Amino acid sequence: MGCAFTKSNADNANNGINVKNGGGVNSMDIPQPPPPDPRLPLTARQKFQITKSWKGIARAMEPTGINMFVKYVDSFLGFLRLR
Repeated sequence: MGCAFTKSNADNANNGINVKNGGGVNSMDIPQPPPPDPRLPLTARQKFQITKSWKGIARAMEPTGINMFVKYVDSFLGFLRLR
């Protein structure tokens, strides 16, 4: 549907990119992610989530370490009081 001018502009808009599957990029053009390390019992998604959570901790390493140490000491002293 449309005139020949529109069709020729649509062809030029692709600039030689192989378009398939309803306008998406050819699946052969997308690189596959590297396989996960077989030594890790994690999926790629789990590894990504852990990496991102540690990135937030790394931004404020000292206050985070202090808070974790205080929580550890409080819980440890709580266990000592139970004995």
